[in-house]
Amino acid sequence: MPNQLKAGAILTYVTLFLNSAIGLIYTPFLTLKLGQAEYGLYSLVASVVGSLTVLDFGFGNALIRYAAKLRAEKNEQKLKEMYGMFFIIFCGIALLALIIGLVVYFNTENIFSQNMTGEELRKMKIMLLLMVFNLCFTFVMSVYRSIIVAYERFIFQKVINLIRIVLNPLVMVIFLLFGYKAITMVVLQTIFNVLTLLADYYYCKRKLNIQFVFGKFDSAFLKEVSLYSFWIFLNA
Repeated sequence: MPNQLKAGAILTYVTLFLNSAIGLIYTPFLTLKLGQAEYGLYSLVASVVGSLTVLDFGFGNALIRYAAKLRAEKNEQKLKEMYGMFFIIFCGIALLALIIGLVVYFNTENIFSQNMTGEELRKMKIMLLLMVFNLCFTFVMSVYRSIIVAYERFIFQKVINLIRIVLNPLVMVIFLLFGYKAITMVVLQTIFNVLTLLADYYYCKRKLNIQFVFGKFDSAFLKEVSLYSFWIFLNA
């Protein structure tokens, strides 16, 4: 798919440029409107939840690699079984992330109370719940995103990403001008993320006709995939 590759490369550079340009303009405006305390609170929660992304264990990369391999071999049945296996794996990862996130949530006061007021702890717990939900939903739906990459449908994925990059700060600027703060920011990020992941799901189902087969775990294949994923995880 030379057109997909060429367009994907161009869109990648456009994305990098927009990310940099928006960051230079949007970040100072964001810190000004939120204030140092509110922005610091948001950054703290984002870093805590962001550390849980390592729970991917490299399986996202492994899915791309083995989907491309099985497609080249034209092994459609094995592909469907592999998709079902990865979906279950990512559901398990999402459950693990949820458990860890809830443990942090219920111990927020014990971990952070020395340096925060009661109001800041309340806001932190709300943002923590929203971000943990966001992460768990991302894990469950990440199968579809990896499949799109494996099928080299770069144009769709890059365009969706570009729309999100532009719309998210634009909408947030409007809310900031009306006095909304960090919690609203997290809510908007969650909405945009859910919509993006649902678009991936729709594309896989309607355009790629992706089907899952559950209940057929090939232990030897799972071991091979896990070994490959381990080195990706170790690097991460």
